[in-house]
Amino acid sequence: MRGPRLNLGRSLRLNLGRSVAFRILAGLTVIGGLAAATSVVAVSLFSRFHQGYEQIATAKVPGLVAAAQLVQQSGAVAAIAPALVAAQDQTAREAVMARMGDQIVRLEQLMARLIAHGGAVRFADQPGGRPDGNRADLGELDRRKNELVGTLLTLNSQVRQQLALTTETSTRAQALATLTGRLGAAESQEAEGAWTMELRAGLPDAEAAERSREALERWRRELTGAATTLLAALRADRDSQLDRLQADTRTALDNAAEALALLPAEQAARLEPLQRELVEQAFGRSPLFSLREAELSLHRSIKRSAARNQAVSDQLVGIVSDYFLAVEQDVAHRSGEFERVIRDGERAVIAMAVLSILGAAAIFAYIHRNVVARLRRLRSAMQAVETAGPAGMPGLTPGLAPGSIPDPLSDLDLPAATPSGSRDEIGEMARALSYFVTTIRARESALADGERRLRTILEQSPVGVSIGRADGTVAFANARAAELAGRPLEDFVGSRHALALPGASISRGGTGQDWEAESGGVLVRDAEVAVDRPDGSRVWALQTLQRTSFEGEPAVLAWSYDITARKQAEEALRSAKEQAEIAARSKAEFLATMSHEIRTPMNGVLGMLELMALTPLDEEQRTLVSTMRDSGAALLRIIDDILDLSKIEAGKLELEELELRPADLVEGVSDLLAPQAHQKGLALICAIDRSVPDRLRGDSGRLRQILFNLTGNAIKFTDRGRVVLRVGTAALDNDAPVNANPARPDHVRLHVAVEDTGIGIGPEGQARLFQPFSQADSSTTRRFGGTGLGLAICTRLIERMGGRIGVTSVPGAGSTFWFTVELPRAPEPLSSPLPPAPLDGLPVLVADEDEVQRAVLACYLEQGGATVTISSSVADAASKLGRGGFGLLVTTTALAGRLDPLVGACAPGLPRLLLGDGRITGGGAAGGGTAGGGAVASPHTVSGSAAGLVQPVHRAALIRAAATLTGRTAPDAAGVEPAGQPPARGADPGAAAPGPADTAGHGPILVAEDHPTNQQVVLRQLRRLGYAAELAADGEQALAAWRVGRHRLIVTDCHMPVMDGYELARRIRAEERDGRRRTSIVAMTANALSGEMERCLAAGMDDYLAKPVTLAQLSQVLGRWLEARPPPAEAPASALAAAEEALPVLDLDHVRETFGCTAENGLDDGTLDMMDFFIETTRPTLERVRQALDAGDREEARAAAHSAAGAARTAGAKALAAACTALERAVVEGRETDMDRHAQAMAAAFPEVEKAICALRHTKETVPSPEESMA
Repeated sequence: MRGPRLNLGRSLRLNLGRSVAFRILAGLTVIGGLAAATSVVAVSLFSRFHQGYEQIATAKVPGLVAAAQLVQQSGAVAAIAPALVAAQDQTAREAVMARMGDQIVRLEQLMARLIAHGGAVRFADQPGGRPDGNRADLGELDRRKNELVGTLLTLNSQVRQQLALTTETSTRAQALATLTGRLGAAESQEAEGAWTMELRAGLPDAEAAERSREALERWRRELTGAATTLLAALRADRDSQLDRLQADTRTALDNAAEALALLPAEQAARLEPLQRELVEQAFGRSPLFSLREAELSLHRSIKRSAARNQAVSDQLVGIVSDYFLAVEQDVAHRSGEFERVIRDGERAVIAMAVLSILGAAAIFAYIHRNVVARLRRLRSAMQAVETAGPAGMPGLTPGLAPGSIPDPLSDLDLPAATPSGSRDEIGEMARALSYFVTTIRARESALADGERRLRTILEQSPVGVSIGRADGTVAFANARAAELAGRPLEDFVGSRHALALPGASISRGGTGQDWEAESGGVLVRDAEVAVDRPDGSRVWALQTLQRTSFEGEPAVLAWSYDITARKQAEEALRSAKEQAEIAARSKAEFLATMSHEIRTPMNGVLGMLELMALTPLDEEQRTLVSTMRDSGAALLRIIDDILDLSKIEAGKLELEELELRPADLVEGVSDLLAPQAHQKGLALICAIDRSVPDRLRGDSGRLRQILFNLTGNAIKFTDRGRVVLRVGTAALDNDAPVNANPARPDHVRLHVAVEDTGIGIGPEGQARLFQPFSQADSSTTRRFGGTGLGLAICTRLIERMGGRIGVTSVPGAGSTFWFTVELPRAPEPLSSPLPPAPLDGLPVLVADEDEVQRAVLACYLEQGGATVTISSSVADAASKLGRGGFGLLVTTTALAGRLDPLVGACAPGLPRLLLGDGRITGGGAAGGGTAGGGAVASPHTVSGSAAGLVQPVHRAALIRAAATLTGRTAPDAAGVEPAGQPPARGADPGAAAPGPADTAGHGPILVAEDHPTNQQVVLRQLRRLGYAAELAADGEQALAAWRVGRHRLIVTDCHMPVMDGYELARRIRAEERDGRRRTSIVAMTANALSGEMERCLAAGMDDYLAKPVTLAQLSQVLGRWLEARPPPAEAPASALAAAEEALPVLDLDHVRETFGCTAENGLDDGTLDMMDFFIETTRPTLERVRQALDAGDREEARAAAHSAAGAARTAGAKALAAACTALERAVVEGRETDMDRHAQAMAAAFPEVEKAICALRHTKETVPSPEESMA
């Protein structure tokens, strides 16, 4: 037993000596020993380094620091003298002296530290050092310090005296400057007084007066020169210069005395004290020249003291510097010894480091050769198995039987460094690797054969096969499945796709789909699946899904057949059938509806207007009837064009060729569309070039239709800014002038452009803009409405006229639609002498902030012969008004309030022509007046000489109004209205004439209301009561109009855009605190919520009216706040009460009371027109409520519902008003469940109101009997 045990122990020792762990442990042990030896050497060196450093730090450095600080402090003390000399006042000098005391104390402290550290160290450590010499050096330093302090004190005394003298000279200079001003004032006073006395005495002695004036002028000049010389003496820097100035001063004073003697005694007596005062300044008890001489002497003494101080300072700094150099040399000697110690330590550390590196390198080489290199070869063999597979391994035989394990060293071709019989850890790993490689190779060979057979079958199959995992990703697919998906095979596998997704949307054909019902593992059979490819195309697949497993997990096997061709054929057939049916049905319904529902009432309207024109009418009423008839005819023509669209495309439409006036045509279109623009707060500008002929021949109806469409679209798609309608002529060829063509001299190419600042159109939208039933963007119809036919019809009409149409647009910046048509000239009338220009030579100032409107006004006035100056701001206009020379001011109502004070100050009585935007005058937004010149004012109605025009401005109306204001043309009584008064157009035919409220002693009533229906109602009610009224569309406009100071009372709505009624009242009350007359304010609101009256009174309003407002209520409130109240017109009885009472959806009693009608005569035509106007303006408001609710904009929905409620109450539609008010309350209180219910009730109530109003008008026209009946 003993022998085997010895052999086992010997074997363990041998194996332990061959193991990799033993070899690594031995190497680490050697490295640790080298590190310990290096540490011992480093500690020894650090001890020596510490001793040397401690000696320098404790003994040498404090002395060096003290010497350096002494050098710095000596320089600081030496720098005090320049600061003292530069002091500007006594305070600065005292501050410098205080700083000097601190610096001297600091210097003495440093000298004491130097004695304690620096001197003792220096001489104690030097062989043969002399402590007595050190003390002698420090004593010299102390003496120099005391000498420097003495010179500084002397310099301080001199500077103090100099500052006192400087203060005295400054006082003298101010006195001389004051005296000079008094001399000038005395001369002016004496000269004016002398001339006045001469005038009072009769005819003056010209020669005596001239002598007195010359003597007085000489006296002032000599004394002024003397004062100037004295001021120069205060700045003299040399004694010779001072003596010369003294002589000049004495000479000037003598000359002044001679001039004073030439003056009258009384005058000389008044002027003599000034001369004595100047003589006292120069040569009195304290002569100015002596004062300056003393100042110059003291300045020289200061320079000498400063030089002495600089010399002493240099000596002090030199002594300190020598001492610092001695200490520095001693420190340098000690530093050399310290560096020798460091160098010795560096050598020892380097030697130990080299020894450690060599030892570590030897150990690394040994471990690398016996361990690392063998491991790397083994890793290379394992990588070969991973990349090339077992078949690629060298030395592995394919037919290796199980259990037959070859020599791993020979199979893996291990290097010779590892012997065949190696028994360490690396050898064991090599044998295990050889076994695994052989086994895996055999198994993979069998799998590869089976995979090749299956892949061949799948790749050649016409059916798409794919396997999807439970998460929907594609685990496997053949080429046909990837082709159906439209993706490369490598991208398709691993992605999520409907072809392999069990939960995909499937349209089953045949039997129903049930995921849980399984029939032989089949989940879905013959399902049609739509597959959207990445390129945007879509294919259809007939799919069967079956349960399976893949890689040990549940999966779905999908069989997909391509049925795209069949589906496309089916879809094409169905789409063609639907389109044919829709086209036929739409065309039939459209033509039938338009022909029956629109043409019949339009013909009735035109017939009634024609009959009305035959009745006795004044000039204004004829203009209103003519405008309405032209508008109705234009609308009927547009309807005819829509109905004749098929004729246009078939080429069967005939164009008329009648005489037309381009300017009247364009301005008429702008007048009719002005209310729409003003309602949106847009500026509508009409610019007609002077090159446009007065008369042409063409189809005016088609041209008006085109202009209506383009301008109406511009207003519709513009929310802010302006719309400009430009008309000019274009050249017919490149070389001819604009109105001539050698081939066709009797034709003119008319160029019309409609510019807006709206939403703009992108390039893609422009491409399909002129196609039928097409708009620039799909959201346009939802937002703005429209059929998309307008531009297509315009394009066809313009092409028939031989013209072109186009558009230039930038999204977000606006659009310009233009077209050109070639029209023949009209025959020229018999020649007659041209009338003289009505404004020939008239200087006109045009002040307008809108650059386009400003240019148009200037062009029109220049065509009338005026000389125009333009101004773009109030400041510029004020500057030009200050220079004067203008005969007329043309500006806007927005600028008038700010320019009126300037006009009154700079050019009182200057005629003013005010341009309104169509809302303040009541003629624009409400549709009650004609824009552009229908409201020309008399030249002596507002502020003495002013008149007004409503935009868009007509060229002829502008020139006529300017000529009337300036007295060049007699006023036209038929067409002239006072400025600030609304034109009578659109007024009730039966309205009473203005009563006492319109007399010269009272102003109009200002109405602030934003809703078009309520605007008309309030204006008609006030006119019925006999009051004159002006209209403002929001609080900001009302505030501007009130500032003119003409209004006796304000009626305001509480909820308006830009500025509401509450803020308007607060602003007015705030401005009235400055002394303005108090104006009564009456609130008129449809807000039915509690606390509204208290809120109005708290804002500063005087009274409150809740909509709907009757004539009696309005008359009572106005009588309460106005001194003179005209009685309302009596209301006759109605003849159609039965028909009206049969419409319970409308409160007809309220309608009669509101509009001043009675049951005996029924509702007049004006009231029925107002009801129609209510329908037209309320419909878009209700649509805005619905859109705001859908978009989640509750504030917009609340504001729109409030506006609709007020209009409905005024019109007597109580059910609709109740629904709108309930919706408003639900929005305010946040009751979401009730919002939709009230919105539906509102939408249901409006059609009933519309039907009732239509039936009411029909009854009015068809029932002649006055008998009443109850419904």
